[in-house]
Amino acid sequence: MKHKRLEILENVKHNMSLDLFRMPFPNKALHCYVLMSIWILLLVAGIYKFLETKQSSPEPILANELFHNLAIDVKTKRIFKICNFPDDITAGDEGIIRSNKWTLKGLIILLRHGDRGPLQYVRNISAVNCGGSPSENLNSYKKYLQNLTSFEKISWSTPGSFHGFPLLPIHPSQCQLGQLTMQGVHQHLNLGGIIRKSYLDVWPKLKNLSHNDIMVYSTRYRRTFQSALAFLKNFLPHETLTKIPISESQSMNFCFKDCGCPATEKLTKVVMKWLNHQLKSHPAVAILSESTGRSLFSPGAEQGRLGSDPQSVRDALLTYICHGSSLPCETPFNCIKRQNVAGIFAYTDWLNHQKWKDPYWRRLCLLRSYGLIRHIVQQMLHIVSSSGPFFVLYSGHDHTIEQLTTTMGIQNDPLLLRFAARIVFEVYQENRDTPNNEATGVYFRVLSNGKDVTRQIMFCKNVLALENKVVLCRIEDIVRFLHDDYFSSLNVSNFKDAC
Repeated sequence: MKHKRLEILENVKHNMSLDLFRMPFPNKALHCYVLMSIWILLLVAGIYKFLETKQSSPEPILANELFHNLAIDVKTKRIFKICNFPDDITAGDEGIIRSNKWTLKGLIILLRHGDRGPLQYVRNISAVNCGGSPSENLNSYKKYLQNLTSFEKISWSTPGSFHGFPLLPIHPSQCQLGQLTMQGVHQHLNLGGIIRKSYLDVWPKLKNLSHNDIMVYSTRYRRTFQSALAFLKNFLPHETLTKIPISESQSMNFCFKDCGCPATEKLTKVVMKWLNHQLKSHPAVAILSESTGRSLFSPGAEQGRLGSDPQSVRDALLTYICHGSSLPCETPFNCIKRQNVAGIFAYTDWLNHQKWKDPYWRRLCLLRSYGLIRHIVQQMLHIVSSSGPFFVLYSGHDHTIEQLTTTMGIQNDPLLLRFAARIVFEVYQENRDTPNNEATGVYFRVLSNGKDVTRQIMFCKNVLALENKVVLCRIEDIVRFLHDDYFSSLNVSNFKDAC
């Protein structure tokens, strides 16, 4: 039956074609003109109907359905991992050395601040809820802080650079420019509790650390200070928290006495030129970044400059992605779509990996991180000499972590610089199997967001392999690197000549 119908249709079609060609030429042309006119009218009517439906939408925002697809897509799911949601923070390989042959002497931790508001003005910012989800951990912290002070505005009362700093975000549900969010506070509360649990059984000293055993440094930003405080609240005994002196680092690099370096300005210009060249070599990315920036940044917020920088676009996108908000639109018909986000993040991840291999970028990191590495080595030596402090915390930024890990040779990871990221140095002492339990060699291991990366450190040449693929690096190696080999790639022997 089906074949018979097809045969009939073919015959009809053939006969119509013959009839059309049998028509006189003027009639045939008129016939084609009429058919084309009808087709154009139908097409216009369809477009008009489509536009009419679009214009009836009350608000020019991207549909939530498109936004949620971002999390489902295999290629874009990892973007959400950069947000590092509080409930996604889990224990890593910290504190897994459990042997009588080794004594954990102390810890040095470098943190990135938690979730924050955008660094630039973006569209519909008032509609984004940065308050985060309520939790018992967060509510307990709020009550704890309220009991610490009688002030209506909860602030740090200890003398020093941070005296009068608010202990919590001033507007809990709002996304303030560059300020820590309640979600960021929650991240570090969870992280502090997880890290404490990881070390409680293997480092008995943690149970009774006094304020004299602790050294804390933070850059002079509310977001780093409040992040450090939230972390310490769940990491240390509660009675210790208010007695801790928190020292200010005047540089995001924690360079201490080794900050002035004119060569870094020249290297920064070289690196920026290289970044611009990479963007020009990818014109499709440049167009994508500019168009996304127009929909993303508020009018008057230097859209042209910001839109031409994919890193700025990426950072601003996280404001919406990390708080479950719909992505903004420049017009009702020009919204940021899933593929825009995926393209920007794919390019910036690739660029960061390429940058990690660039010799000028590595030199820049070498100079900027010298003061911090020098300070870390000093603290390691204080720890093993039993003079203390035994716990050192640096609360900094993504640049701080990126420059330090690049200098040490730790491989670039797109998730390395997530909110509330952590770099942990564990300092160990070997115990000889003698009646006096005489101490001998001193070692350390490094963990990046819970992953052991000691093998990647370029100056750890002869690592000591333990069970379960755990390795330790001799403190002698990092001391030798700092004093003998640090500036060898620059053909100089000291920081002053390098700068």
